[in-house]
Amino acid sequence: MEFKGLELFNSQIITSLAIKFFSIIFSVFYLVYTLVIAKQTQVMNKTLQVKNNHVFFFVSTAQIIAAIILIILAIILV
Repeated sequence: MEFKGLELFNSQIITSLAIKFFSIIFSVFYLVYTLVIAKQTQVMNKTLQVKNNHVFFFVSTAQIIAAIILIILAIILV
Protein backbone atom coordinates (compact mmCIF):
# COMPACT_ATOMS: atom_id res chain seq x y z
CA MET A 1 0.00 0.00 0.00
CA GLU A 2 2.76 2.46 0.82
CA PHE A 3 4.44 1.84 -2.51
CA LYS A 4 1.35 3.03 -4.45
CA GLY A 5 1.16 6.15 -2.30
CA LEU A 6 4.78 6.98 -3.00
CA GLU A 7 4.30 6.24 -6.68
CA LEU A 8 1.37 8.69 -6.87
CA PHE A 9 3.37 11.30 -4.97
CA ASN A 10 6.29 10.91 -7.35
CA SER A 11 4.08 11.18 -10.43
CA GLN A 12 2.56 14.38 -9.04
CA ILE A 13 6.01 15.82 -8.46
CA ILE A 14 7.09 14.85 -11.97
CA THR A 15 3.94 16.41 -13.45
CA SER A 16 4.45 19.58 -11.43
CA LEU A 17 8.08 19.87 -12.53
CA ALA A 18 7.13 19.27 -16.16
CA ILE A 19 4.51 22.02 -16.02
CA LYS A 20 7.01 24.39 -14.41
CA PHE A 21 9.66 23.52 -17.00
CA PHE A 22 7.34 24.13 -19.95
CA SER A 23 6.03 27.35 -18.38
CA ILE A 24 9.55 28.70 -18.04
CA ILE A 25 10.51 27.60 -21.58
CA PHE A 26 7.36 29.22 -23.03
CA SER A 27 8.11 32.43 -21.10
CA VAL A 28 11.69 32.53 -22.40
CA PHE A 29 10.46 32.02 -25.98
CA TYR A 30 7.99 34.87 -25.46
CA LEU A 31 10.84 37.09 -24.21
CA VAL A 32 12.90 36.27 -27.31
CA TYR A 33 9.87 37.07 -29.48
CA THR A 34 9.39 40.43 -27.78
CA LEU A 35 13.07 41.28 -28.19
CA VAL A 36 12.85 40.52 -31.92
CA ILE A 37 9.72 42.67 -32.23
CA ALA A 38 11.45 45.51 -30.35
CA LYS A 39 14.44 45.33 -32.71
CA GLN A 40 12.12 45.36 -35.73
CA THR A 41 10.38 48.41 -34.27
CA GLN A 42 13.71 50.20 -33.88
CA VAL A 43 14.63 49.42 -37.49
CA MET A 44 11.20 50.59 -38.66
CA ASN A 45 11.56 53.86 -36.74
CA LYS A 46 14.94 54.49 -38.36
CA THR A 47 13.69 53.60 -41.85
CA LEU A 48 10.31 55.31 -41.82
CA GLN A 49 9.64 58.79 -40.55
CA VAL A 50 6.67 58.31 -38.24
CA LYS A 51 5.59 61.24 -36.09
CA ASN A 52 4.34 59.05 -33.20
CA ASN A 53 7.26 56.65 -33.00
CA HIS A 54 7.37 56.98 -29.21
CA VAL A 55 4.07 55.05 -29.06
CA PHE A 56 5.64 52.08 -30.87
CA PHE A 57 8.66 52.24 -28.58
CA PHE A 58 6.39 52.29 -25.51
CA VAL A 59 4.41 49.25 -26.69
CA SER A 60 7.62 47.32 -27.42
CA THR A 61 9.04 48.20 -24.03
CA ALA A 62 5.79 47.23 -22.29
CA GLN A 63 5.89 43.85 -24.01
CA ILE A 64 9.46 43.24 -22.87
CA ILE A 65 8.54 44.15 -19.30
CA ALA A 66 5.50 41.85 -19.46
CA ALA A 67 7.68 39.00 -20.72
CA ILE A 68 10.17 39.48 -17.88
CA ILE A 69 7.33 39.54 -15.34
CA LEU A 70 5.93 36.37 -16.93
CA ILE A 71 9.29 34.60 -16.50
CA ILE A 72 9.50 35.67 -12.87
CA LEU A 73 5.95 34.48 -12.21
CA ALA A 74 6.62 31.18 -13.97
CA ILE A 75 9.63 30.59 -11.74
CA ILE A 76 7.96 31.67 -8.50
CA LEU A 77 4.34 30.60 -8.79
CA VAL A 78 4.29 27.48 -10.90
